[in-house]
Amino acid sequence: MRKDAGFSIIELMVAIAILCILAAIAVPNFISWRNNAQLSRAARDVYSIFQKAKLEAVRRNMTCTITFSANGYTAYVDSNQSLTLDSGEEVIRSRNWSEFSGVGLDPSAGGGDGLSFANPDNSLAFAPDGLPRNNLNSLGSGTVFLTYQGNRQSTVTISTAGNIRID
Repeated sequence: MRKDAGFSIIELMVAIAILCILAAIAVPNFISWRNNAQLSRAARDVYSIFQKAKLEAVRRNMTCTITFSANGYTAYVDSNQSLTLDSGEEVIRSRNWSEFSGVGLDPSAGGGDGLSFANPDNSLAFAPDGLPRNNLNSLGSGTVFLTYQGNRQSTVTISTAGNIRID
């Protein structure tokens, strides 16, 4: 007697059906995880630029400023303490929100622009002592409201004492 080796068509179809069911369950979870990862990555980047500007201000004994816009942010050594990027000032880092696919400032928060800084220029500076300052040279604070395609939100907040947190 000869023994036939291999799978029957029914066994193969059952295995394919099980794989399809598992894929149908896994793909939406993977997409959700990816979206959360993009938003988390952008929030960590904003957190890190606040930390970097704070450390550079102390290290260089100069004011370092971060200016936000609808397109992204720019961190720079603000030699004249104007809280605006002037020619000749060194840029520490500049990012576009497009580098974080689907992430941007949340227009439904922070007065309509996704930011809650005390000055109209949407800038926050760190003085050489490491404390945040606003355009009036008093202690500054604020929040950056990030969103992923309008349905997931994250915030990066800096207190007047210079503590930075992601919520």
